[in-house]
Amino acid sequence: MEQLLVSDGTDNATLTKKNVGETEKRNDTWLLELKIHESNEERSRRMLEAAAHTVSISGGGNIEYWIENISEEDNAVPVAAGYSPFRDLRILSRGLPALPAEIETRGFTKSDPDEIIRINNAAFDWHPEQSGMTIESLTETQSEAWYADEDFRILETNNELRGFCWMKIHVPTNSTLKKGEIYVIAIDPSFQGQGLGRQLALSGLEWLSKKKIREVFLYVESDNYPALKTYDSLGFEHISTNRCFQRMIRQDNS
Repeated sequence: MEQLLVSDGTDNATLTKKNVGETEKRNDTWLLELKIHESNEERSRRMLEAAAHTVSISGGGNIEYWIENISEEDNAVPVAAGYSPFRDLRILSRGLPALPAEIETRGFTKSDPDEIIRINNAAFDWHPEQSGMTIESLTETQSEAWYADEDFRILETNNELRGFCWMKIHVPTNSTLKKGEIYVIAIDPSFQGQGLGRQLALSGLEWLSKKKIREVFLYVESDNYPALKTYDSLGFEHISTNRCFQRMIRQDNS
């Protein structure tokens, strides 16, 4: 994992190069994280500018800087530093239980990876992170502590995989109350338009309910209108938004 570190002795900026699932193939893309010792707009702006300068002298590229649970006032500092808002992720949530699904799903097996990768990449060829899944990236995610084969719900009909609803269970460090997440839903494009997205979501909610989960959330792109319509019909509510700011940096040849 390639990183660039920027520090003034007190505040720090870490730039990590994206290397999985990008659609921005022509330029290096760096994910920026700030650690400001004391919350201060001027110091934050200086570190944002310092990060841009570092990328410039390192060959140029694109910087992505995320602010979680953003308010409109939070736009001011990155915009003043030359960054532009370009992507919003909405966080939606609802309680459980939900309506039962009309389909049956099964857990992940060792024979599934090739079809899972094919369906994922066909369904998310437009997505900046979820596209470009490989056996390596799938295996890496499945090696994380939270992963369980049984929570990777797969829809198979007549020995043909049609889609999946990948669930993730969170155990907060300061609470015993588990939360569920719809991590990924993907449908083979050949079977889209049949209401399978809604049914896969319901199957995931039903699975979480059986595991005594009482709250579920998910992330969805703010311009993914079909998904937003589906989740709204399933009773999800918008609780917050994470916003990504972008700045394109030319190489400094001076």
